[in-house]
Amino acid sequence: MIHTVNNPVDLQYLSDVIADGADPNSTDRYGQTVLHEISRAWNVDVMRFFLDRGADVLRPDSYGVTPLHVAAALDYEEMIHFLLERKADIGAQTNMDHQTPLHYAAKNDAVGAVKVLLQYGADISARDYKRRTPLQLAANLDRSEAARTLMELGADAGVKDSDGQLCITAMIDKMTSVAHLALNQFHVTDRMTRQQFYYLHLLEPEPPCKQNPPGQGSQGILEFIVHQGKLDLIMHPVVLKLITVKWKLYGRLGAWILLLLNFLFIVSWTTVAISVSVIRTEEPYVFPEDWWRVFGVVVALGLTVVEVGREVAEMIGSSRKLRSWQSWCEHRTNDDLRCTHPMWPEEKHFLEEQIKLIHRMKGNYLQDPWNIFDWLVYILLMAVFGIHVADIFLLGGTLRDYSLRLFAVVIIFLWLRLMKHVRAFRVMGPFIVMLGKIVGDVLRFLFLYAEIFIPYACAFWIIFGGQASIPSMRTVPQLLYSLYRITLVDEYEFNAMVEVDSIMAHFLCGTFLALSSILCVNLMIALLSDTFQRVYDNALANAVMQQAAIILQVEESMPRLCRFYDDQHIHRFCAPLGELYDDDIRTDSKRHAELKTITTQIKVTGWDIHL
Repeated sequence: MIHTVNNPVDLQYLSDVIADGADPNSTDRYGQTVLHEISRAWNVDVMRFFLDRGADVLRPDSYGVTPLHVAAALDYEEMIHFLLERKADIGAQTNMDHQTPLHYAAKNDAVGAVKVLLQYGADISARDYKRRTPLQLAANLDRSEAARTLMELGADAGVKDSDGQLCITAMIDKMTSVAHLALNQFHVTDRMTRQQFYYLHLLEPEPPCKQNPPGQGSQGILEFIVHQGKLDLIMHPVVLKLITVKWKLYGRLGAWILLLLNFLFIVSWTTVAISVSVIRTEEPYVFPEDWWRVFGVVVALGLTVVEVGREVAEMIGSSRKLRSWQSWCEHRTNDDLRCTHPMWPEEKHFLEEQIKLIHRMKGNYLQDPWNIFDWLVYILLMAVFGIHVADIFLLGGTLRDYSLRLFAVVIIFLWLRLMKHVRAFRVMGPFIVMLGKIVGDVLRFLFLYAEIFIPYACAFWIIFGGQASIPSMRTVPQLLYSLYRITLVDEYEFNAMVEVDSIMAHFLCGTFLALSSILCVNLMIALLSDTFQRVYDNALANAVMQQAAIILQVEESMPRLCRFYDDQHIHRFCAPLGELYDDDIRTDSKRHAELKTITTQIKVTGWDIHL
């Protein structure tokens, strides 16, 4: 009598049954023999018993799965040792997906099985039906421990499958820590010759062609790193070198073009806004004196058409790329679904969840808040221009006032838009990030401030509102502005309020000052200081991240720029890219120190102003 994990096995009874003619190689509806079940969790002695009585250790089921596949998937190390000693085929492949036992161990995160199989000589570079290695399969299925083990045992992270997907991109997408380890493979140093080599061509997909259209398995590592905000990976030497090469190749030129176009766009509309403010008692435009004003409007409208056209093209391109990517991912996942084994439903459930995630994916265009801000500016410009045109033909004083007010507001938003393209330059990148983070802090502060401001505004209006003796609270807008001045500890008519109601004047003013000026304002400063500190700690990483984001924008919004550079440059001249190696030089420490110093000065200045 031998005990398995859950139940005892009567070997004498089984021996009698086999002696009476039972076939130890009989199968169930899936073609699995008793060995498949034993290899799950039964005692090794049970496996030995059946093998000694003629059971075939090499016999697969209807899907090509052998007992060794099962033991590898369930991380049953003792059983794997025994099966391999009994001549089990370590390279056996399943029927549909052509996966070896090592593939099964990798995709089920069976770390122990991976080590045992490799110890017995399993092919670490074996390919399945999509030419995926065990490492790439583990990366695709988010099996980080198995992927890490394979990496430590020599698996190559620079491979790609038959669809063109890079192994490293799957790692970056799903397992950051393992991806950092994998990126080390693409940077090789030779201390004796003082040379270092960057294998950048393995990080970029082949340029699109007829056989491999864009958007079909052709995403590089920068897209995953930027869109997921992986600051730890952006500072890896290999990624930094890739960004540097792309920046010099076309990123810098594209960034300057975008910056100059945006600057001309801003200056033209600023000129129009200032010219509109010219007061005339007669016609709004008098010719030929005002030819320059009309010319400025034409230039501004022309640049607006160019900017809007580029935004629309970028938005359509992003949407088209997303649909193509979703279709490609869903097709790949459905291929894997057709290969799933009915005895392993958890793999099917995982793949079905992946399809749901694919359908919930959003385009890169809408994930960038600056693009939303762009459309806000365009809408405001069209609105103010429409009001201005109506003012010209209707000659109404009210319309003129509205157009001037709106122009004054639009100009502020227009100049803020310049930061979108300035962020490409590493000196300014971190500060643009700071301003973006501050927006969230301000919104949280405004919610708390509104919780205090609204009830106090009602209380002040009940006691002091609408009285001629207090001019600053005669109307609701005046009262609201007066409360805002109290928050800033500015001048307000306290003596007049005391004459109306001394008790409530002291109570309302004292408590409102304590809550709004002392509590809320200091809380706001604390939030801003925390934001500065977080960005300050990653100043260089944030700067590089912004530069990488602009490189991706140039790639998507300026496809014609490829005519001015060799789109095969990385695959021709960076395979590998050799440079002088000095282990004392890691990063630009001087620039990093400058960024930290500037940020610290801003923090100190902010505290000094408050105090």
